[in-house]
Amino acid sequence: MGRLSGVGAGGVGWRRANRWWLVVLVVALAALGALTWRSDAVQGWWASEPHRGHTADDEGWAQVGDVRARLAGTEVVDWLDDGYDGRVEAPDGYTLWAVDLSVRSDATPGPASAEEAYSACEVVLVDTSGRQFTAGASSLPGMPVTDSPVCTGAVSSRATQYVLTPDDAEPAEVRLVEPELLPDYWSLPVTAGSG
Repeated sequence: MGRLSGVGAGGVGWRRANRWWLVVLVVALAALGALTWRSDAVQGWWASEPHRGHTADDEGWAQVGDVRARLAGTEVVDWLDDGYDGRVEAPDGYTLWAVDLSVRSDATPGPASAEEAYSACEVVLVDTSGRQFTAGASSLPGMPVTDSPVCTGAVSSRATQYVLTPDDAEPAEVRLVEPELLPDYWSLPVTAGSG
């Protein structure tokens, strides 16, 4: 019985004849895998962080979906009542800000679900240097817990949130971030009249 033409012992002839194509195939598959991984990573990052700010119109309202939000004002607060006949004050070197927000929707009220009842926006104060400070009781021990504004469904409310910043922070923007609406968020500028 004769040997097959072009095939040496153990198939070395075929591998030798096609070795460059094998290298090209391996490199192409590696590049395709890297591009797919990068695309998935970028899409995941984009969809899980606030990247697309909806800015306020001439009347101060920014809209994301059916919900409009407006910054009613920001002001420095000397102290807060802790709810137990005591006071909570900002430590030396820090300033406590009250951020007053209005949120409205033209959406038709539907049956309330447990998920909608607990949906609330995160309130973030951004200063002129780009630093971000999140509102909430965790920023200052003893500060009373306030309900975050609801930013989904049929809503009409006004809420005040408290933000602790270093004394050198100059507020430039207040962001409302609803995780279910990311990467979109409400971008509300802090103007001279709102502070």
